[in-house]
Amino acid sequence: MITRIPLVFPVFGKSKAPHVTANLPQHGFARISHWELDNSSDHGETVTAQFGNIAKEHRDFWPFDFALIYTVKLTALTIETHLKVHNTGDRPFDFNTLLHTYFLIPDVEKVRVVGLDGYDYVDKVLQQTSKQEGKVVIAGEVDSVYAGVKTSDIQIQFGDGEKGIQVHKNGLNDIVVWNPWVVKSKGMADFGDDEYNRMICVEAGQVAEFLTLAAGGSWEGSQILSLL
Repeated sequence: MITRIPLVFPVFGKSKAPHVTANLPQHGFARISHWELDNSSDHGETVTAQFGNIAKEHRDFWPFDFALIYTVKLTALTIETHLKVHNTGDRPFDFNTLLHTYFLIPDVEKVRVVGLDGYDYVDKVLQQTSKQEGKVVIAGEVDSVYAGVKTSDIQIQFGDGEKGIQVHKNGLNDIVVWNPWVVKSKGMADFGDDEYNRMICVEAGQVAEFLTLAAGGSWEGSQILSLL
């Protein structure tokens, strides 16, 4: 049900000059970096892998000293992803991060996203701010950023008696819901023309505003994905 989880860091989307992230690639460099496997363990019912040490050529995009540790833990029923950001330098830096999770679903028009009722969101398609009323329904292109979501558990209900998936977030205050729909799908080189109909992104992160990490400081955020 989960096809991929690109890791967004240190910027969500594209920022504007004079911000230090303005020259970075779309969504930063972590998702296009080569990561090294630091260690792994297999305890029968739980398999864990820890990754770090991003290649230096991508570090050169961003003039700060830092370390990223990305941990993935698998069980028969869950996937847990955990990111730790450490400022190893002598000056603070700003960053965004997002677990850009793609979910494979039976039919996007029957899907309902539960847990965002009453929250304000920025509709990046219509370029306006709205308040969510009830469940999120996908009936066209969606690119919405919900800031300050206190609810820990967001559910993706499949409809037609199917169950769904739960996203349990920790340390991640924002949720992004995304589906490119028909026209945008056809213009994406790494996306099938009809793929939009069987996918949805429900993404936990820190993207509404930049976080500032002090010199020597650390930040952590995680999610647990499970079947309902």
